[in-house]
Amino acid sequence: MYDDKLYDNMKALSLLILALSLVMISYGSYLVIRAQQSASWPTTAGKITQSEVVISAEDKNSATFRIAYEFVVNQIGYTSDVYRFGAKGQYSSISNTKAKQAQYPKGGDVVVAYNPGNPADAVLEPGSASHGYLFLVLGIGIGILGPLFFRIKYWLLKKS
Repeated sequence: MYDDKLYDNMKALSLLILALSLVMISYGSYLVIRAQQSASWPTTAGKITQSEVVISAEDKNSATFRIAYEFVVNQIGYTSDVYRFGAKGQYSSISNTKAKQAQYPKGGDVVVAYNPGNPADAVLEPGSASHGYLFLVLGIGIGILGPLFFRIKYWLLKKS
């Protein structure tokens, strides 16, 4: 139907964007499913061993929250650094990050939800995966709008 290099390039870019959107949708689905599963996990007592705000070197107005905690299940000690699925390494405003640090101060006691099949798989905020929903929405949006944009652009370029 179309026999030109411009169409081939637009098609390749559309396929690349579709692949990216599928990766985003898969990752978002993974986070949401894990969060939903964690809502029914058993809990145990734990203690925060690390709680720090790390300010971004590039953007002095954003920071990430680093946490570590220890807990015991069936007389075996475990450690984890996950407080919410998908939040590890995510940057936020300094005020939000400091609020998270205040919520989980070093030395503080916490309730740890752990996977009964693998207790090393643990989280402090079970059932929460806001970043998962973000990846889902962005992946769907990019998957629909990206190829549509290239189709329209191709049509406009061919028309002129």
